[in-house]
Amino acid sequence: MALSAKKLQEVMKEKRRRDKLPPRPVIVEPLSLTLKPRELSRITERCSIVLLAIETTLVQSARELSQVDDLVVKQALASLIRQTPTTDEPAASVVSMLDAKRATLAVSDEDWIDSLRAICNSVIQHSKSNAGSFSYLTHARAFLIKARAL
Repeated sequence: MALSAKKLQEVMKEKRRRDKLPPRPVIVEPLSLTLKPRELSRITERCSIVLLAIETTLVQSARELSQVDDLVVKQALASLIRQTPTTDEPAASVVSMLDAKRATLAVSDEDWIDSLRAICNSVIQHSKSNAGSFSYLTHARAFLIKARAL
């Protein structure tokens, strides 16, 4: 179906107008804090030592710093996953402890981020992430005690 000359002229005029517009900015979605179930099981199988090290560090940070609760843990993990600075002092302390732990592990950047996302998935699942909530940290302590008993 051919366009009439008038309609073709209108279409070309609209195309030239759109071509003159500045390019639209590219909006980058922030990296998701959680994993899909298939990704989660893949990371759990491949990076179990890294996951255990992260959870151990988080539980240790809660023991050392009284301000660390589930909300602080989630903020610290989100900061590391999205590679953004955190303004919350307890979360910044947790970030520095996790960075120090990462330096001792031989793990790729992709596996590290995926492991953090897996732990963040657990935080979201086991906690309401409210200030003063310790549901995730209690769960993580129980898991680590059980893991050491095996």
